[in-house]
Parts: sequence; C-alpha cells; structure tokens
Amino acid sequence: MATFKKILIAYDGSQPCRRAAEQALALAVEQGADVIGLKVISFSFETIVPSDNIWENIVADLKTKANTILDDLEAMAKERGVTFIRDVREGGAENEIVLCAEENGADLIVLGIGSRATRLGRFMGKGQQKLGLRTLVLEASCPVMVLS
Repeated sequence: MATFKKILIAYDGSQPCRRAAEQALALAVEQGADVIGLKVISFSFETIVPSDNIWENIVADLKTKANTILDDLEAMAKERGVTFIRDVREGGAENEIVLCAEENGADLIVLGIGSRATRLGRFMGKGQQKLGLRTLVLEASCPVMVLS
C-alpha cells in the first residue's frame, strides 16, 4: 500500500463529501498524513453580475460560506488529531483541485459524489460534469479517489 503524507479533500459539505472525508481522515490517521481541505467557489462572472460592487459582495459572501463549510471538515480533522490546512479558491473545480494538489505536494486527492450523476453538479459545476471529473483524473499528478 502506498504511503501518503498529504491528502487533499475536495469538500462541499454534502453528505457524499462528508462520507468521503470520513474515509480520507481515517486514512490520514493510519498514514500519519496531513490533510488539505479545499472548497472551490465556481461561478460565471458574466452571467450573474451586473456591476463590480455587487460582484465584491457576492464574492465576500461566497468566501464566508466556503470557510463555514471547511470549519466542519477542520473539526473532523482535529477530532482525529490530523493536521489541517485550509484552502478556498475561485474558478473551475477540476482545475483548482489539480493546482492545489500540485502546489501543496498532495499524494492523494479524495472527493465524494452522490450516487446519481446529477449530484456531481453540486461539486464539479453544472453542465460539464462528466468531462470535469475525467479532466480531474487525467490532469492530476497524484491518484484521485472518488467515493460515493
């Protein structure tokens, strides 16, 4: 079995992500690995924002919500004595996950998806779900564990 030193958990607070995080944290405890908790804020600027002022308010609100979501994952990590690194990014989920893993030297990426393909849209963005997951797996420089 491979030894992991850093495990990136892409997390959106959903039940599938929580189940995946539980397994990833158990692996982190077993391996003595650190955990990077990542929440990606995905949106289309051109389609939702009529002015810069509104845009700044939306981004600030989304960052607050992202950090609240990661508070849950951090608490789970602390309960298990796992070192937790927090990261909130903006952009395409699959690209940001790959970049975060590379920048932090992650040995494994873990993410959870629902049993239905439509649930993937909550995490990977709407429209290109299958392509997004395929891109993530192909572009990642480390193994990707997808759990439901």
